[in-house]
Amino acid sequence: MKFSNFIGVIAGIVFLALAIGFASDNPAAFINIPGLLIVLGGTMTAILVSFPLADTIQALKQARVITQPLETNYQEHLARLMVFAKLWFRNQYNQIDSELEKLDDPFMQRGLQLVRDKQDADDVMAVLNWKISQFRARETEVINLFRSMATFAPAFGMVGSLVGLVNMLQEVENGAVSAMTSDMAIALVTTFYGLLLANLVFKPIATKLEQRRNMKTLELSMVAEGIALIQDHRTPSAIYETLMGYLQTHSSEPQKGRTSRSLLNRAAKASA
Repeated sequence: MKFSNFIGVIAGIVFLALAIGFASDNPAAFINIPGLLIVLGGTMTAILVSFPLADTIQALKQARVITQPLETNYQEHLARLMVFAKLWFRNQYNQIDSELEKLDDPFMQRGLQLVRDKQDADDVMAVLNWKISQFRARETEVINLFRSMATFAPAFGMVGSLVGLVNMLQEVENGAVSAMTSDMAIALVTTFYGLLLANLVFKPIATKLEQRRNMKTLELSMVAEGIALIQDHRTPSAIYETLMGYLQTHSSEPQKGRTSRSLLNRAAKASA
């Protein structure tokens, strides 16, 4: 986890706690277990009704993205593609087979294997585009789940408010003032919990997942473009210059693994 991401999450929680502490004579009044159960229980029930259980569990595991940096592998993919571009341009098929077995990227491995098998260019791109579409569909489903949670949470906050108000009106008839204040607390705090969870937890997670999906889609598109250029028998230098456009466009994004200099040197040597 990147230090800046961790600081951002902690800072948000601290500022919220300080705001409540300074604005309230009794900060403990904002802790209401029944209200929290109404919001969380109602939200999870609505999600389980709307989405399959297995998909919900897998999606909830993605919540950790909120504290993780968004990383790209443009440079690493470029270096790998340039190795295969050089081998393919020189018709070194035995070495291509050996390098393919070492690849740990299923998307790139599948595309290059199709090229090695001398499949039609349209068929190769159809397979790669289908894989990209499948990836986007899976990511979009997870994003939609968290956006749904951001919609359900405030709604169940209102449900909790109505429950508290109904109970309060019943206590009015009995004249129990202490019970009335307790019910009013549930009525107000549940709305607070719903809005807080929606805007501080669920929406930020959905936004972060959307950013990750877009970055990964562009990354896969770069790989697909490189594979198409390799199949067209473009020279390694031409492929290098074309794919460098992706790096130049996204040079400000964090890169995973080694920094750009060593990987780009490998790619440049392969293009020579």
